[in-house]
Amino acid sequence: MPDEPQIQLGPFHFKPAAVRMRGKPELEEWRGPLQFALWCQRASPWWIGDMINAGEDMFGEEFGEVCGDTLSTEMVSRYASIARRVPPENRRPNLSWSAHATVARLPSAQQRRMLAEAEKRGLNSEELRKRVQAMVKELEG
Repeated sequence: MPDEPQIQLGPFHFKPAAVRMRGKPELEEWRGPLQFALWCQRASPWWIGDMINAGEDMFGEEFGEVCGDTLSTEMVSRYASIARRVPPENRRPNLSWSAHATVARLPSAQQRRMLAEAEKRGLNSEELRKRVQAMVKELEG
């Protein structure tokens, strides 16, 4: 497809479903492109959610046409919802998107506190979920 997105980093040519290499890259040439690919994987839910929210704010329901059929409506809604509820200043790039989804229902200050704790203690999403549940019980009780 001529209009599919493509990015070239050194000898690495990234396409939607493949990476092709020109020649035989040296070991040190792999680090940057591989880190880029890993970074994109972690960042893309935020990018998608933020773009959907901004697009809907600007264009309303007609913005939905831009999304096309690439993702399910459920995933688009989930990305947008989490991105809307967890503001950029609360997000921690070292934590998974799932960790952020876990704290999304908390008020902003508690989000920051729980995400900072998860990052400091190296909590996984399940451990964080249990702590968030306890916090919600405490706030409600």
